[in-house]
Formats: sequence, C-alpha cells, structure tokens
Amino acid sequence: MAGVAILGLPNVGKTTLFNALTGLGAATAPHPFSTAEPNLGVARVPDAGLDRAAEVEGSRKIVHAQIELLDLPTVAGEGHSGLAPRFLARLREEEALAVVLRAFEDPSVPSDESGTDPVEQAETLLLELTVADAEVFARRSERAAKEASADAGKKRFAAAVAKASGVLEEGTPLRAVSWTDEERSAFRDLAPLTLKPAVWVVNAGEDGDGAGAAERVAETVPAGDTVVTLSARLEEEAAELDPADRAELYEGLGLGEGALATMVRATYDALGLLSFYTLGPKEAHAWTVRQGATAREAAGKIHSDLERGFIRAEIATLDEVIASGGWDACKAAGCVRVEGKDYVVAERDVVLVRFSV
Repeated sequence: MAGVAILGLPNVGKTTLFNALTGLGAATAPHPFSTAEPNLGVARVPDAGLDRAAEVEGSRKIVHAQIELLDLPTVAGEGHSGLAPRFLARLREEEALAVVLRAFEDPSVPSDESGTDPVEQAETLLLELTVADAEVFARRSERAAKEASADAGKKRFAAAVAKASGVLEEGTPLRAVSWTDEERSAFRDLAPLTLKPAVWVVNAGEDGDGAGAAERVAETVPAGDTVVTLSARLEEEAAELDPADRAELYEGLGLGEGALATMVRATYDALGLLSFYTLGPKEAHAWTVRQGATAREAAGKIHSDLERGFIRAEIATLDEVIASGGWDACKAAGCVRVEGKDYVVAERDVVLVRFSV
C-alpha cells in the first residue's frame, strides 16, 4: 500500500482533509498546533468502474485500491514555520507528499501562523523541505568525500551526493533537476524529501475563496508537481453522508465525483502507479502495481504462487467486460486475449492468471 504524508503550516486544514479522505474523526480545533501527534489512516481510491464491473459480474465483495495517509503535526515560532524535527524521520519513510495550502478566510480559524496566500505557503514549505535535505546531504557529502579518497570505487557515489548537496545549498529542490538512475540510486538511503512526488492541495473556502490560486501555485512549485483545489471542510461533511446523499450533494454543487476523488487519483498518479483488476462472483478486486509492470509482476501482487508458476494471462479491458455483461460474456464475444509474462499491464486491465505450481 502506498504511503502519503499530509503536511502544511498550522491551521491550513490538514487534519480536516485527513478526516475527509479516511472517514475518520481525528480531532480538529480552531487554533494552531491542535494536532500534537501523527494521525494514521487509509483512503480508498474512488473507482466507479470497479463498482460497475462488480455489479455486472455479481461480485459479493468489492475491494478498492487504498492509500495509507499520515497526517503530521507542524511547529512554528515567531516569524518562522517548519516541520518538527522529531517527525522528519517519519516523513522520509513516506513515498509521496500531499501539501495542504490555505486559501480561505475564516475569522474563527486564525491564520496568523500560515496566512491565506497559498503561494507564500508553498514557497515557505519548499524552503523548509530543501533546508532539511541540505543538512542531510551536506553531512553525507563530507563523509562520502573521505570514503572516496580511500576507495576509488566510491567516487561516483561521492560525486552524485556532492552534486545534490550543491543544488540544495542554492535553495533548489532536488525534484526541479533531472537525475540519472545511478544518481537517484545514490540518494536512496538518504530518502530526500524534495525528490518525493508531491501533490499540492489548495484548500479553498466553500464560497469559492482561492479561485485561480492553483494556477499561481503551479507556477511556484517544481514542474511536474500536481496542484488540485478543493474545500476540505465541505469534503469532510460530505464524507459523513451515505453514498447516495453524497452523490446528490456533489451533483448539486457541480463537483462530479467530488474533489477528493481528484486529489486521491492525483496522488496515485504522482507515485507512478496504476490499477488492474480481477473479477469473479466472490470478489471484484483492484490491485496496485507500478506503471510498466509486466503480467508476471502483476500476478505476484495477487499471490506469490501466481508469479512463481505463471503460464499466461488472459486480458480484457474493464470497459469491455462491463459492455459485454461480465467476464464470461466478454470471453464468448472474443474480447479476451492471451498474453505472456512480458506483457506490460495497462490501466483498467482485467487479468486472469493461468499458473501451475
């Protein structure tokens, strides 16, 4: 399961977003630092196609893909806001970042520590993350240089770390620079924060505060980062409704599936993941695999025995299965094709693995 850290300055709505995504009820309060300890929860990746396929197939159980979310506290001092040092290690363990930026005005929720300009907040947090990485890389670069002087085989590693250290010292996030696979491998044990995929969440008010903010934020953060706009408070309220009422609320506000679906998918995409499916009367299941994974790798996500004894995979698209009225009907209509172990799995593939152990 992919792990995503939610971070931001005080009173920007981090925990409200966490509650909306997970359906949990972590405590919130209209004052800074109400989150003293990390909150951990799971968000279900919205997937209307899976729901429809399960209905067509008559599946008794539906299993959506999931993302693990870590809501981290922040600390702040006069004229300065930053990440608590004791939580930096936790942050480095996560695979991606969801950075919440406040773009709403609310007299009942003080904005002294964050402000309401999402661009200024993005700049502050980018600097915080860059400084945190710079300190780690400076220490490692010095040690790596000494090791390389005694062992020529370590010179390439030392050069990569020194290069990254120089970039960070200039105040540039690592994600803003192109790196070779070898260089990225050298950084892996350092778990750089500024190399993690990031989704920037502009938390707007229910009355439309923050209009146009996403475009300004996109011009500020590293190219390739995803920026979405939503109202965390509205989404938290919607999360408490039953699915039918929630859909009605979204339709009435013209939000489609809701902004949270957009945010979760954006995080999923930022991690370079995709969903494939297995379908049957017992269960309709969405599985997560990296983009570019082969059929054999995908089989291993289902069960190690399927990867070990892989013979072939029968493949159809989710849309073909739905349009045909189920897997068996799809196969009868000639929609199902046979692929070998090196087939690269695509988004929305339905996979039936044939194996022998």
